[in-house]
Amino acid sequence: MKALVIGLGKSGRGAVKLLLKKGWEVIGVDRTPEPIEGIVVVPETGDVGNVDLVVLSPGIPRSHPLAKGNVIGEAELAFRTLKNRAIGITGTNGKTTLTLLMTHILNEVGIKARALGNVGNSLAEYACNPDLEEFLVVELSSFQLETMTTPAFELSVITNITPDHLDRYASFEEYANTKKRIKDLSDSCLQLTEREGYWGETAWLMCERLGITRKDFDRALKSFKRPPHRMEFVGEIDGIRFVNDSKGTNPEATIYAIKNTPGKLLLIAGGQSKQATFESWKKTFPGRVKEVFAIGETASQIKEELGGVIPVKRCTDLEEAVAAAKEKATQGETVLLSPGCASFDQFRNYEERGDKFKAYVGEVRK
Repeated sequence: MKALVIGLGKSGRGAVKLLLKKGWEVIGVDRTPEPIEGIVVVPETGDVGNVDLVVLSPGIPRSHPLAKGNVIGEAELAFRTLKNRAIGITGTNGKTTLTLLMTHILNEVGIKARALGNVGNSLAEYACNPDLEEFLVVELSSFQLETMTTPAFELSVITNITPDHLDRYASFEEYANTKKRIKDLSDSCLQLTEREGYWGETAWLMCERLGITRKDFDRALKSFKRPPHRMEFVGEIDGIRFVNDSKGTNPEATIYAIKNTPGKLLLIAGGQSKQATFESWKKTFPGRVKEVFAIGETASQIKEELGGVIPVKRCTDLEEAVAAAKEKATQGETVLLSPGCASFDQFRNYEERGDKFKAYVGEVRK
């Protein structure tokens, strides 16, 4: 039996490892192919011949020219093997925080738990050597849900659904329906689409379903720390606060960050386009955002769409934006990195973007 894995990042390599363990012959395809022990790796334009199974990494769309025949995703491949108890979490914003919060609470109350999926190790990597005593808390993107059919979850949550990834989906409706597929993969689903925030309350609703007492929940909640790159306080210079929200990769995430940042702020935004619009910022920014420092391939779009409502300065890169924002900020204000866009035009991922922001803040401190 021969399998083709398209995309050889973390998820793809996990899929390769699992397939090899199951005795498959594996061919790997990647834009920048590098050797992987035990398989044949070819470029995207290479000849792969006939295969019995195609496994897509999350970043690879179903429209890929090699995605023909029996096509599944890395998450579906993993759950055809995994037998652990599991809960699934999806949504446009807040899913990483909720996933890590639930994992923390379960461990704190004595239930061995692990965060997987779109956070932590890949599902397929974990499936190579699973611990059946662990309760899996699985963060799932719309990309991972596209090809999932195995009913893996006893409980799932949709935190919210707002426009995102419109570069991949034909419409917001198609994107939303993909998120809602998680309902078909679990015994029960909590859909909180119309609500903002309240991640603690959402976690409690899940914990209550799992039989955890409110007393134990509250105790565990107090010791939880937010993950990096999501409303992360970086430091204060001359009375100016710097906050890293590099994980805010769509316009609604930026709005959430602004609503949860006290006082006036200077916003660094922009990056790779997802075919989203920034028109919604016109309602939120006045009175809160002093100036926007726009970077990346969407810088011109941001300047055009804010239409004179808020001053926008185009910057060549993040380093220039940090220095310019620091120069314009005054004591008591906040410089907030919340791009509202993907990072791949200038960075490997949002983590690198956030780390660079923190490094540049260190430079302007000197």
